[in-house]
Amino acid sequence: MDKLILQDVLESYAHLRRENELEEARRLSEIQEKCPDIHRLLSLRHQMVLSSVRSVFSGKGEDPVRKMEDYNRQISDALVHAGYPADYLSPIHRCPLCQDAGFVYRDNKKEYCACLLKAYETAVREADQTASGVSFSAFDPLRFPETLLPGTDVSQREYMLLVKEKCMAYARQLSGGSVQTLLLHGGSGLGKTYLLHCIEREGTAMGIGCVFCTAYDVLDALRQRYFGRENDLADAIENAQLLLIDDLGMEPLMENITVEQIYHLLSTRLSRGLYTAISTNLSRTELQKRYTERVSSRLLDVRSGMAIPFRGEDIRLKK
Repeated sequence: MDKLILQDVLESYAHLRRENELEEARRLSEIQEKCPDIHRLLSLRHQMVLSSVRSVFSGKGEDPVRKMEDYNRQISDALVHAGYPADYLSPIHRCPLCQDAGFVYRDNKKEYCACLLKAYETAVREADQTASGVSFSAFDPLRFPETLLPGTDVSQREYMLLVKEKCMAYARQLSGGSVQTLLLHGGSGLGKTYLLHCIEREGTAMGIGCVFCTAYDVLDALRQRYFGRENDLADAIENAQLLLIDDLGMEPLMENITVEQIYHLLSTRLSRGLYTAISTNLSRTELQKRYTERVSSRLLDVRSGMAIPFRGEDIRLKK
C-alpha cells in the first residue's frame, strides 16, 4: 500500500468521525430545545443504563434488555410523531461494519474494513488519473479484454469503445442538446467513474459549470438543507449546469428522506433544463426496488435521457 495515500484516507476517516460527532451533538441539542419530552426519555434511558451497570456489579437487578428495548421504541415513536426520522438520534456512521473507524476485528486480529479498502482503491485510481490525465483521448481500450460478452459476438473491448462514443456524444451536446440525463449502470470496475470524469473534463473545456460529487455527499448536503441548515454544496448541486453523481446506491437509505430528496432533485433539474450524469453499480431492477418507480422513471426515461449498461469483467482484477 502507498503509505501517503493510506495516511490521507485514514485522515479523511478521522475527519468524518469528528463531523459525525458534531452532528450527533447538534441533533441532541436540537431535541433538548424543541422536544423536552423526548429529552426526558433519553435521560431516563441513560439513568436506567447506569443503574443496570451498578446492578451487574452488585449481583442484583433484572435483565435490562427489555427495558432498553422499551425506551428505544418510545423514543423512536416520539421522534416520528415530532416529524423526525426514527433513527435521528442514533449514532451516525457511513459504514455499519466499522462505524467509520476503518478497522474491524476478525479472529482477534485487527484488519482494514472493506469500506476503507474501497476508499483506498478510489484514492489510488484518482491519483493515477491525476498523474496521467483523464480524458476521452486518454481512454485506453487495451485495458479491456477481448473476451466476448455473454450472448453476443462483441468483445468487452469493442463494447467499451461504443460506450465511450456514446459518452462523448452526450458530453458534446451539453451546450443545448435534448439528452439531459445520463445513467451509467453496471458492475464495479468497468470504467463508469473514469468516463464520468471524462464527461466532466469535456464539459469544463466547453465552459460549462460542472459539479462532481458522490451520491453520499449529495444526500448529506440535501439532508442538511432539509433540516434547515445552510449548505453551499446543496446550492451547487441544485444549480450546476452539469451535475455528475458517482456511486448512486452507496448512500444511506433514510426513510422519508433519501428517495424524496433524490426525486425532487432530478425533477427540479429536468424542469430547469439542467444536465445530470450518474453512475451506479445497481441494475435497472435494483434501481426500481431501491428508489421506487418515481425515481427510476426519471433515470430511465428515454425522452429526456440515455441509460448505458456496462458489461463484462472487472478490469481492476486484471493485470
